[in-house]
Amino acid sequence: MLEGILKKLKRKTSEMEFLLQQGFKMGENCMIYSENAIDSNFPWLIELGNHVIISTNVKLLAHDASTGYVNKYTKIGIVKVGNEVFIGSGTTVLCNTRIGDNVIIGANSVVTDDLPSNGVYVGNPAKFICSIEDFKEKHIKSLETKPVFNKPWYKWINATNEEKKKMKMELQDTFGYVK
Repeated sequence: MLEGILKKLKRKTSEMEFLLQQGFKMGENCMIYSENAIDSNFPWLIELGNHVIISTNVKLLAHDASTGYVNKYTKIGIVKVGNEVFIGSGTTVLCNTRIGDNVIIGANSVVTDDLPSNGVYVGNPAKFICSIEDFKEKHIKSLETKPVFNKPWYKWINATNEEKKKMKMELQDTFGYVK
């Protein structure tokens, strides 16, 4: 198992080295949990700000080859992601889009146009649903009434059967939070 994890890390490191050598720009404290998230055909057209989290199965595309079907040319465009951005699992960000600062994009969204700062966006195509302040207020308030599990999220993979059972029981009719 450890050998497989190390092999995966090495492959991911070499992929990131390639992207950076090709001009992909990434700010400080970015976390990319998707394999092949960055368009390897045009990585120099993609830029991430600081504190960006890209969840699993996300794609940031700087090209759209479908246009070649109608005009023999592939559409290309810059993808720029601001600071303090979370991109949810399964999301696709299409070429020629800009995402502002302090943005959350919900799972399985498709970003077809620019997303202004300080908002939460979901859907296909991604649409504004609330301000980042409303989102924060809602979830900070929910900490008072919902189950909270203080073990960090990445340690739950090693949870005991008792911890798993307790979590499942407490979440039976609601949602909760892990640290």
